[in-house]
Amino acid sequence: MEQSFDRDSWLCRNCNSLVDNELNHCPTCHAERPEESTTEPIPEGIESVVRRENYTNAETRPKAKYLFRESVLVNAADITLVLGLFCTFGALIAPMIIEVPLEAPIIWAICGAVVIFAITMISWATLRTLAEISRMLRERESQG
Repeated sequence: MEQSFDRDSWLCRNCNSLVDNELNHCPTCHAERPEESTTEPIPEGIESVVRRENYTNAETRPKAKYLFRESVLVNAADITLVLGLFCTFGALIAPMIIEVPLEAPIIWAICGAVVIFAITMISWATLRTLAEISRMLRERESQG
């Protein structure tokens, strides 16, 4: 959006709107008129000002969801899940690859795979829950 620059207006530094000299507050964002704007001469070569509607300051950037320690827990949980699934699959196919001196090696392989899978899921859920609890406690502390 372009606005014409005239000698009877000042530029709001909060929202980049041109405001009439008679007003002491910006009608767009209600910011007060800066004191130095009354003494600032308007440059001669400027004819229009471009106003950005979606202007954001650096302070309004979204914060990261997790801190470093929480990210470590989340990544460790995901790595545990991938390795646990790999070991579960390995336990299932082990009797087909290796000669096992047990009776009914397929049954033992299935039982081993179930145990590995259960431990993997419990470990994954525990690590993810710890990260989420840490995040929630941090957010609660920052709010109150």
